Amino acid sequence: MPAKPQSERSITRTYRTAIKLGDDFITIEETITLPIDADDQMVQQAVDLGWRIFRSQREAVEQQIAHIREQHTAATAITVRDPDAPASERQRNFIAALQQALGWSGEQLASFAQQHGYDLVSLNKGQASAFIDELKRLSDEQQRVAVAEERARYAGQPASEKQRAAIASLARDLGLDPDAEAQRRFQVPIAQLSNEQAATLISEWQTLQRTLAREGRRSG
Repeated sequence: MPAKPQSERSITRTYRTAIKLGDDFITIEETITLPIDADDQMVQQAVDLGWRIFRSQREAVEQQIAHIREQHTAATAITVRDPDAPASERQRNFIAALQQALGWSGEQLASFAQQHGYDLVSLNKGQASAFIDELKRLSDEQQRVAVAEERARYAGQPASEKQRAAIASLARDLGLDPDAEAQRRFQVPIAQLSNEQAATLISEWQTLQRTLAREGRRSG
């Protein structure tokens, strides 16, 4: 297969979550695609933006969830239709999706169900709804822990060589003293910038670079 033209290269990041409202389930998905130029500076920018995109997507999804829950007012009490009827296919599919999200085997799921007094074979709608709530709480907690660990790991890493090269290149183009700017922005010398601090500096300087370029074209 021939390689895509440079102008078609892109980076895509998707964030998915599911929420349960009464007997219904809603899946929300946020996807962002960014074009990538061939030079290392822009590639590094896309890599650095990955984590920042994730955080923005998570915040956007949480806002959507809050809005949906507000619309699902207390006036429409959350009840399970026919709670004694067998668990619906939708409920069982949602349990399977949560099992996958948790990274559990069938044995682990069955063991958890047994510990909480559920028989997966004979689940009725009411039991399935309560069981889904248990799994969703675990999945949400697992996700919160993973995000916190990723944030700590990302923030604690030193700036990469590509980031340092991008900073040096931008500083030359903009006529800035990188060490002085690092001290001003983060109170550390350029050599001690973290990965996240370097990403922030690169993003700010690239924005400044584009602004100056636009102003230059207008004045020219």
